[in-house]
Amino acid sequence: MTRRPTNSRVQHGDPACADYGCRREECLEARRWKQKRNKYLRSTGRPGFVPADRAAAHLMRFRAAGYQNEQIIQTVGVARNTFYRTMRGEPLLRASEQKILAVPAPPPLGKVRTLCLVDATGTHRRLKALMWLGWPADVLAERLEVHPSWILRSLRSGTRVRQFSADRVRAVYDEFWDQAPEVCGVPVTAAEEARCYARSQSWHGPLAWDDDMIDDPAAVPQTDAVEPIVSEGGNLAARWLMGEAVVLGRDDRREVLQHLFEWTNHTTEEIAVRLGMSPEAAERQWHRMKKQAAAEGRRVWRRVFVPRERQINQTEMEEAA
Repeated sequence: MTRRPTNSRVQHGDPACADYGCRREECLEARRWKQKRNKYLRSTGRPGFVPADRAAAHLMRFRAAGYQNEQIIQTVGVARNTFYRTMRGEPLLRASEQKILAVPAPPPLGKVRTLCLVDATGTHRRLKALMWLGWPADVLAERLEVHPSWILRSLRSGTRVRQFSADRVRAVYDEFWDQAPEVCGVPVTAAEEARCYARSQSWHGPLAWDDDMIDDPAAVPQTDAVEPIVSEGGNLAARWLMGEAVVLGRDDRREVLQHLFEWTNHTTEEIAVRLGMSPEAAERQWHRMKKQAAAEGRRVWRRVFVPRERQINQTEMEEAA
């Protein structure tokens, strides 16, 4: 008599129940029917056990989609031992193979809501950048459909995050990285509290991260660690443009950047070098300026001819017009 495992899911009426020593007639009859069927299959060249190649390849598609072993076992509906024996390449019952192959394989990673863990660097930087802009944690939690405590708890201790959580944060970031929270209905006091907290933690805004570097753990923010003290006096932007050695504040830098984009034929790379920022950050800032001006009923555009080495697209033609 074989001892039944404590976590066994075998029920009365299954052939395996008689293998464990059960003497119920229904279990014995099920085993006799199974033995007769296996004998028939062997006589017709269809053995009861088959190679694990097809089943193992099918299970690997679940892993490629980010499923963990426990999730695969629950989804496919096979016993734990059957799963691990199959993954080791051991022969399995034909019925088990058919049961595995009957479950549709999920799409590749990134197209499904997976539970796999990925590096949290980019997710944390996006959340910090949004809070730096003034988006409160509870508002972000509502957008992300998570508990409000998840954001701060993840920022404090988590080095890994679920794939579907990273995808959600990326989608929210792409939507709101250039949006003022107050314009979207966030109370002014709540937005200011979020900004103060973010600055007390020395976090950085969206312009500090290039889109192709924000997920790189080795990347550093494209900004000074300490905000310089601006020069005294007025008209700092005009004085800087005339060549005077002055230190610009945040608003003065925006004014200078807008002037260079709007009234000079400098390329984005040249403007970025003059202001000590990356070309991507300069382009995003210019995009935000145009969007804000449009919301206010104004229009800003490049008023001078900018030579290009390629054909401009329709959007750029309309902008130039």
